[in-house]
Formats: sequence, structure tokens, C-alpha cells
Amino acid sequence: MATCTFSVMKLFDSHCHLQSPELILMIGDVINRAESAGVERMACCGTSSTDWNEVFQLSAEYPSVIPMIGIHPWFVGCRAGAVTPPESAITDRGYTWEQEFQTLEKLLREHPEAGIGETGLDFQKRFANRAEQEASFAAHLDLARELNRPVAVHCVQAWGRLIEILRRHPAPRVLLHAFGGAAELIPELVELNCWFSFCGSVTNPTAKRVRVAVAAVPADRLLIETDSPDFVPPGYLSPNEPANLMQVAKGVAELLGISPDQLADLTFTNATRFFTSV
Repeated sequence: MATCTFSVMKLFDSHCHLQSPELILMIGDVINRAESAGVERMACCGTSSTDWNEVFQLSAEYPSVIPMIGIHPWFVGCRAGAVTPPESAITDRGYTWEQEFQTLEKLLREHPEAGIGETGLDFQKRFANRAEQEASFAAHLDLARELNRPVAVHCVQAWGRLIEILRRHPAPRVLLHAFGGAAELIPELVELNCWFSFCGSVTNPTAKRVRVAVAAVPADRLLIETDSPDFVPPGYLSPNEPANLMQVAKGVAELLGISPDQLADLTFTNATRFFTSV
């Protein structure tokens, strides 16, 4: 008698932070749950020199983890190396982002398996170091071009400047993580070698701009992510983790009028192509 077999669809979490304090203490269980849910690859993004070693340790221990290291815009400037956003009461580490970037470049040259990021721009009012953010972002892009590495980018309230900098400092492949820009920006960003990654916010009916943007992304530039431990899907407990990626896949698939299986296949193929050099 023939037996029936059921396969779990393959998923690729294009942006997460497994090294975060919320996840690292139970990382074995987090990875096991992710793999049980069909998440075969996870791009783990560092945010400052305080967590780069943890990112590399995770990738060494778990083959499903792709290491990414960079200086997040929150941590650029006089508070470089902080582990919390700059508005918090923290101690100045006493070194600049330029000094931190020298370490970043050295590590990336030593680790050809690593991508670049998280970098980018965040022009919310509490982050006043715009000039330094722009300089740091441009330096990351230049290094990505030199080393032919993918780069993960954070952008909040800075789309005009981001486009200007991308034009002056083109990179081979740019992932706009947790994309929150207007649909009208997408054609220009596609020309600038951008991919568009969507997280759990697509499942929120009030996130109208994000949901409209999903349909405007070319099929071959679409990615999905959890941004764990953030962006917990509705009805799930915090912290978020890669095992919840299926909820994002279902949300995006519904918006596009395709099945979750089709969406999973599409985004897995796209992500594999995006991260091809690592």
C-alpha cells in the first residue's frame, strides 16, 4: 500500500536578530522551532561591535544561519557600540563609528561568508546624528560594492536621502528590511538594485501603506522576514522568532492572491539569489 508523505514548505527569514538578549538564552530551542516550521535559512544581522562575535558564533554553530554585521544607525556617532538606542541613559564607549568601522571592515575581509548590515538611516527626531548616519551608510555601501556582498538596510523617515546616497554609492544588492516606504518609490529603488523585505506588519489591516507596497514589488525582488525579536504577529507571544515566518508568508500571499506555498517558493528562490555571494 502506498504511503502518503507531507513536506514542509521551505522558508527563508531574510532578516532577524538571533543574537538579541530575548532569543540568545534559548537559541537551541529557537533554531529547532524554526527548522520544524520549515525555516531553512536565517540571515542574522548584527547592529554594532557589541554583538558581531555572537553573530559569528551562531553561524558557526548553526549552518542555517547567515552572518551579517554592520553598524545600525541608532548606534552611529558619539555613542557608537551602545547596546540600546541613543535616547537611553548609557555610557559613551569612547570611540567613533569610524573606529568601529575599521573593525567591521577587517572582520568582513576575514569572513567571506558574511554579509553587511544592518546599516541605514533613521531620521526620527530622537536620532540627531544625521550627517554621521549618512557617512556611515555610504561607507557600508562602498564596502559592499568592493567586496561584492549583500547589504541589509534600515530606513525610517529618510527615503529621499536614502535614494540620493544609493545613487552616489551603488551597491550590488540592497535589502530594504521591514520595508515601509511608499509604493511610488519602488520603481526607482528597483533601479538601484534593491530588494524589498516585509515582516509581520503586513498582517495588520491598518498598515495600509505597507500592504499597498507589497503588490507594487516586482515578483523577483520580494522577500519576507520576521525581524525577530520584534514585530510579533497578532495573537503570538513576545518575543518574535523565525518560527513565526509562516504567518508573514500567509499575510503576503493573501495580499498577492497566491497560495502560501507559492509565496514560500518565490521568496526562498529570491533570497537564495540575493545572498548568493555568502
